[in-house]
Amino acid sequence: MNKAFSSVLALALLIGTAIVPGQAFADPPSVQKDKSLNQFRAKSNGKLKVIYQKSGTPEFVSGVLSDRQAGSNAETAVAFLERNRDFFRMKNPESDLKVKGTEKDVLGMTHVRFQQMKNHVPVDGTEVLVHFDAGNVVRTVNGSFDSKIDKMTFDTTADISKESALATAKEAVAAPEVLSYKPTVELVVYPFKEDYYLTYKVNVNFLGQSPGNWFVYVDAKTGKVVDKYNALMDAGQLKPARGSGIGVKGNHRILNISHKNVPGDHTGSTFYLHDISLPAMDGILTYDFKNQWRSDTIPLPGELFTDKDAAWKDDYQRAAVDAHYNSKMVYDYYLKEHGRNSIDGKGMAIKSTVHYGQDYNNAFWNGYQMTYGDGDGKFFIPLSAGLDVAAHEMTHGVTTHSAGLLYRFESGALNEAYSDIFGALIDADDWEVGEDIMAPDAITSGRTSLRSLENPNKYKVNEAYWQYGDGSGTYPSHMSQFYHLPITLDNGGVHVNSSIINHAAYLTGKQIGKEKLGKIYYRTLTMYLTPDSNFKDARIATIQAATDLYGTDSAEVQAVAAAFDQVGITE
Repeated sequence: MNKAFSSVLALALLIGTAIVPGQAFADPPSVQKDKSLNQFRAKSNGKLKVIYQKSGTPEFVSGVLSDRQAGSNAETAVAFLERNRDFFRMKNPESDLKVKGTEKDVLGMTHVRFQQMKNHVPVDGTEVLVHFDAGNVVRTVNGSFDSKIDKMTFDTTADISKESALATAKEAVAAPEVLSYKPTVELVVYPFKEDYYLTYKVNVNFLGQSPGNWFVYVDAKTGKVVDKYNALMDAGQLKPARGSGIGVKGNHRILNISHKNVPGDHTGSTFYLHDISLPAMDGILTYDFKNQWRSDTIPLPGELFTDKDAAWKDDYQRAAVDAHYNSKMVYDYYLKEHGRNSIDGKGMAIKSTVHYGQDYNNAFWNGYQMTYGDGDGKFFIPLSAGLDVAAHEMTHGVTTHSAGLLYRFESGALNEAYSDIFGALIDADDWEVGEDIMAPDAITSGRTSLRSLENPNKYKVNEAYWQYGDGSGTYPSHMSQFYHLPITLDNGGVHVNSSIINHAAYLTGKQIGKEKLGKIYYRTLTMYLTPDSNFKDARIATIQAATDLYGTDSAEVQAVAAAFDQVGITE
């Protein structure tokens, strides 16, 4: 969704309120007469920041926005929005918003996330967050509330059935008869190309040489497809036991596994790549898909890897050894550095599948698990060999269970960028992604990694993309090099334009270090971004996250702002 910002700069200078200027919009909010704005300004002592959507609806408000409240919860948040509903352009917050979740962080702050509703039907991609400090004071409200649909009379009664919508969606994406997971069908209001549609949002997930995690929006009135995109994000009684194995590149790995019967190499003992040593989560499991594209008899995730002893040394097992080992490494990072228990924060099982397809040069998160190809031996070796690749795919899962960034255009590029950034933070030796999965032919040709956060311009993008950029044909490091790709190419540039955000993270990290960078970017992803956030939203949110952690005038905040300035992302 395109955003623009407007206000009166002269007034901002007079009153000490940071109201960010931009393109003018019709019927701007009256900053002089608005009661809520005046109250926010008075409480914030000259440090109020307000940014508006193109429509005039506030999308980011930060300062001291309330007195101390009785509590910091969804009920208090709704009451705050109700008192200030004219300012936030909400007709009836109590019925307009549905609680998605409430989270208290290590700073004692509480974050309440809401889904916008229309007649009890979700408005796709729209969320609002209310942030309380440790003293129960509202400090920030951000998100993408759609005030236009809120005020409209809109019929939310479907004329076609869910079954009909599912059949249409499957046909639209040429889905096979056998699907990897049960499809989901949800009635939503879908903002699309300056209009609104009542649609069934259908998610169809399947395997094959072109696997898919498709979202198809089927008009609930006419039965026609309004929009579609592929959100496949590419890159008995058991007892715990310890084992070891050899990875793809010959690394010796110590593994947490499990077994039946007594340990040892004898008839009757079976060992599994299933880590059940972690008491607060559902385990780490690694599966074999036996180089199939799709199977009627062995659906994803495949067959759990087993062996007759605790030493996983066969060549065929090496990809599984790395996937299992790297999954635990990523799990440990998120738990130790951010207090996050697994991908969903609630201890979900971490599942990886290796030996997917034949010569498959990719890895992906399909919304449920990680899947790794073996590579073709020329460009890639088995992709599970890369710790940063595992971190990349698992971070897609973290994003799915937090900000939910839509996998297209700028929000999709943010999705990819966060996966690359945490890949470089977890595999912390350098600022490259994929350096451990490149095959000899690729290295000989000069391609020593998949992407570079330090120097994005060192690699070329697909030649089909060149006409949509500045003509250089390289990954961009600045907004002046942005690729204006259609949805049919790289989902609108999710892998290409992500390198701009990657480079901003690198510039920040060089100033403050990877540990602080990780804390700031994790907080941004999990506490401030919403499904349709764009690059400007990311700048604002990242500065706010750094402010929460280190203070308004800190070196960390200055480093974040300077980095976004250097890549051309400004307010």
